[in-house]
Amino acid sequence: MPEIDFWSILFTVINLVILFVAMKIFLFKPVRNIIAKRQEEADAAAKEAAASKAEAEQRKADLDKAVAKTEAEREKILSEARKQADDEYQKMLVEARSEAEIIKKEASTEGEKRKQRIISEAGKEIGDMIAAATTKILGNVEESELYDAFLNTMEDKK
Repeated sequence: MPEIDFWSILFTVINLVILFVAMKIFLFKPVRNIIAKRQEEADAAAKEAAASKAEAEQRKADLDKAVAKTEAEREKILSEARKQADDEYQKMLVEARSEAEIIKKEASTEGEKRKQRIISEAGKEIGDMIAAATTKILGNVEESELYDAFLNTMEDKK
């Protein structure tokens, strides 16, 4: 069986304690510091990300409100434009009807004037023909007398 030496065990334990203290001072402590710094950086990045997310959500909410407001304004403007266009259409329709009535009345008046002028011209031509026929029949009777008599007769019939 192997011999166990007290001094050997003691030196081994002392070596282990020294090794443990050295590792704790030179390895574990710096590694913990590095881990702590990284944790702080991660926490700061998480806080910054949360703040950015909150700001983005606020901006999105503001943008949604602006879009809704713009949409409402657009609808209002379109409604007003439609109403104005309808009013303008009705106004133009009334004006067109009024102008049509005026044109119709003017055409009727013009037609009546033409009718009277044609009747008058026809009366003169008929009078001339009657005067010519009468002159041939009666001889030398004055044409103007016959014409005047015919016109007087025509005026009495009106």
